[in-house]
Amino acid sequence: MGVMIEPKPLKARGTIAIVAPAGPLDSETIFKGEEFFSKLGYNVLIAPSCFEHTGYLAGESDYHRAEDIMMVFADDEVDAILSMRGGYGSNRLIPYFNDFKFSQYPKPFIGYSDICYLHIYFNQQHNLITYHGPMIKDLLDEDETTNTHFFNTLVGKNQFEILDVPYFNKNLSLTSGQIIGGNLSIICSTLGTPYEIDTRDKILFLEEVNEPLYGIDRMLMQLIYGGKLHEAKGIVLGDFNVFERQENEKLLKTMLSNLEKPIAYNVPSGHCRPIFTLPLGAQVTLNPQHNSIAFGRLSHN
Repeated sequence: MGVMIEPKPLKARGTIAIVAPAGPLDSETIFKGEEFFSKLGYNVLIAPSCFEHTGYLAGESDYHRAEDIMMVFADDEVDAILSMRGGYGSNRLIPYFNDFKFSQYPKPFIGYSDICYLHIYFNQQHNLITYHGPMIKDLLDEDETTNTHFFNTLVGKNQFEILDVPYFNKNLSLTSGQIIGGNLSIICSTLGTPYEIDTRDKILFLEEVNEPLYGIDRMLMQLIYGGKLHEAKGIVLGDFNVFERQENEKLLKTMLSNLEKPIAYNVPSGHCRPIFTLPLGAQVTLNPQHNSIAFGRLSHN
């Protein structure tokens, strides 16, 4: 990644576009999301593919979902872009983007889970900082921390610190780098493709949901064999929303501690409540001795 481009802050009474990169969502929830933003004084544009679906995918086709995303990026009236949900399908959009210059339209793009594929693509291919954060259903839950952190980040308050963060080894020195990553399963699905995640000298963020212990083990081994964990300067483990939480934490500590680099864990971002909105592609500093993670602010390109 070269010099990263920070999104322009969401302005008061700006327009938020809702897009459907992956799975479908019922119309009632979409309209509740529209009402949620409208009550806060924002204009809302809902992309057509949000109201269409073909089996487990939103939209009439991959092309239509991709076209909607390019449309709202290029629309000068749109100030931020929210993915309506995850599921599956983001990886199918990349071929349709072709030579579209996303870097010319630096605006907040938000989502998590399957949307991780697009985060990696925008971060690495277009040098855009994007936001790993809540989607429609998460915001409708009206968790105060989730929603406050979401809007603070979107309006440009990107310099913040997360305190009381546990580390596997508190005695290591601090380290800084660009944070990249997201959902563990999706990250593994990029390996061996033209869009493979590049973790060299980066801070790797990982989160997951509904995976058995052996599934987490298998995917971590894939990243180890692929050199992705060794090449990273540090690791941030978000929420692993699994049934065997204590056993999962033991597994993570056993498999990762011998990397001898700062590894933060139980960071509230992912399939959890609350959800912190994290700027992927931004500079972060891991400080094990102070139990903190500091997110720095990059200047506009």
